[in-house]
Amino acid sequence: MKVQCKNCLPKEGIEIPDFSLAEKEHYRKVKEESPIRAVKILIDEKNVSHRDAKYIVTHINIEYGQCNRCSFNELNEEYGKCPKCGALNFNWIKF
Repeated sequence: MKVQCKNCLPKEGIEIPDFSLAEKEHYRKVKEESPIRAVKILIDEKNVSHRDAKYIVTHINIEYGQCNRCSFNELNEEYGKCPKCGALNFNWIKF
């Protein structure tokens, strides 16, 4: 799936690898502890570029349903744009 963020890569976007539910939870937890480590793990495990790994980690929500940029707290799409600020959020389910 290709996603775009108006604030980061407004024209090109990136292709998101398929993530299992377990992988989504794993990367979300690692990002919560250390975003830099999450980037490294994504590069190693999913074989994505450094740029794409940083893009993915930057957009993963720490708090389910809450925008990373403006703290709007009613997001309900897995890969959606915030209706308040337009930022892309990876709204992965928190287990």
